[in-house]
Amino acid sequence: MHKNILPIITIVCLCTITGCKGGKFSSINQNAATKESALENKAYKKFNLEYLALGKNQIEVEKLMGIPEGRSLGQNGQYMLDYRRAVLDEQTGKVFDWSLITFVFNQGKCISIDIQYSDRPLQLLEEG
Repeated sequence: MHKNILPIITIVCLCTITGCKGGKFSSINQNAATKESALENKAYKKFNLEYLALGKNQIEVEKLMGIPEGRSLGQNGQYMLDYRRAVLDEQTGKVFDWSLITFVFNQGKCISIDIQYSDRPLQLLEEG
């Protein structure tokens, strides 16, 4: 009788240890990997932005990117829209989650896209 109970107790203990809460460490690593891959999927690539936005007007760019965080006038009558978005640096493969993307318009058409790669400042990370 004791020989039959011992394997059952061992199985119950193993199930308890490796159950939902027992696998917590692996789920933390999996969640971090999932968040990183999700950020990569949402991150823009400079080539894609140039392909989709160059030559387009402001309304088309706003449909693509949403409402801009900033608008300004540049030199020679240029109009600029600023966005803070995640951008993938294709040379390093790193995703910068708070990059400044500036669309420059001249005579109503997007003529260039400037990207300044940056990560979210520590002050904003602590708040959010």
